[in-house]
Amino acid sequence: MNNSIKAAALSVLMLTASPAMAADLRMLSSYDQTGVYAREVAQRYIDKVEGADNADINITLNGPGVVPPFEQLQPVSAGVFDLLYTHGAYHTNTTGVGAAMDGVFVDPEKTRESGLWTFIDEHYNGHGLKLLAIPPLGSSGFQYILEDPIEGTPGLEGRRLRGSPTYTNVTKGLGGTPVLMSSGDVYSALDRGVIDGAAWGLNGVEDLGWHEVAGYFTKPTFGQTYTYLFMNLDAFNSLSEDEQKVMLEQGRALENETAAILDELAKEEWQSLKDKGMQETHFKPEDAERLDELVTEGIWQLGIDKSPEAVKTMREIAKQHDMTP
Repeated sequence: MNNSIKAAALSVLMLTASPAMAADLRMLSSYDQTGVYAREVAQRYIDKVEGADNADINITLNGPGVVPPFEQLQPVSAGVFDLLYTHGAYHTNTTGVGAAMDGVFVDPEKTRESGLWTFIDEHYNGHGLKLLAIPPLGSSGFQYILEDPIEGTPGLEGRRLRGSPTYTNVTKGLGGTPVLMSSGDVYSALDRGVIDGAAWGLNGVEDLGWHEVAGYFTKPTFGQTYTYLFMNLDAFNSLSEDEQKVMLEQGRALENETAAILDELAKEEWQSLKDKGMQETHFKPEDAERLDELVTEGIWQLGIDKSPEAVKTMREIAKQHDMTP
C-alpha cells in the first residue's frame, strides 16, 4: 500500500473513531449578562446543559447590547440566534401568550400537568420557536423602586414610572403614569428626573445600580412573574434525540429550582440595599389589598388584547386547575 493510500485510510479511521462534533449554540438574553436573572437563570441553564453527560453542547450567552430586548424574538425565530432568554412582556407586539403567564400562580409541575405548558409550547411553535422552560422569578413577582416614599393613597399618584406592559394596569390603578422603558435606560432616567421610579422584579436592583438614584423600595410585593427559554424550532429539530432530551430535561429541572433561589437572593438584596441607604416604603392597606388583583387582571387583559383566542384558552385552563384568581 503506497503512502498516499495509507494516509487516506488513516484519515478515514480517525474520522470514524472521533466523537460527534459539539453543538455550538448562541443564546440571546433580554437581561444584562452580569445581572441576577441572566446569572441565576440563563447561565444556570447553560451550566446544567453543558454539564450533562449524554450530550456535547456549548452555549454562548449574548446580552441585550447585541439586540435590544423588545426586538429579540424575530432574530431567534429566524435562526440568527439559536436560543432566547426573555420575558413575555418584551414581545407583546407579536403575541400576548408569554406575558399572560404572569397571571398564573407559581407551581411549575402543575403548569405542566394541567396542559398549560404544552399549550404555550404549541403556540410558540407557530412562531418558529421551541419552548424549553418557563422559570419563575420567585414565589412573588414585583415591587416598585421610588425616588420618594409613599405618603398617601393612591400610593403612586402623580408619578411617572418605568415599566413593561405587564405593570400598566397596576401603575394606572394606583394613580401613576406608565413609561415603557427597558431596564438599561432606568438609571439615567431616574438620575435626570425623567421618571420618578420603576416597576421591577424582586432581584437585580443592586446590580443595576438603582439604589444610587432612588431611595425606596415598596412593600408588600405582589403578583408573580416568569421568564422563558426558547430555542429556534429548526435548530432544536436538528439536534440529536439525546441532545433534545438534555435541553428539555434541564429546562424542567431549572423551573423547579429558580423560585427558591431567587426568593433567598431577594431577601439578601433587600438587606444589602438597606445597608446602602435605601428604605422600605409601604402601600397603605387599601392599596396593598388591591395589588395582586390589579396586576393579575391587567396581565390577563393585556394578553387577551394581543392574542384573544389563545389567552382566553390559557385562562380557562388556569381557572379549571385553580391556578389563577
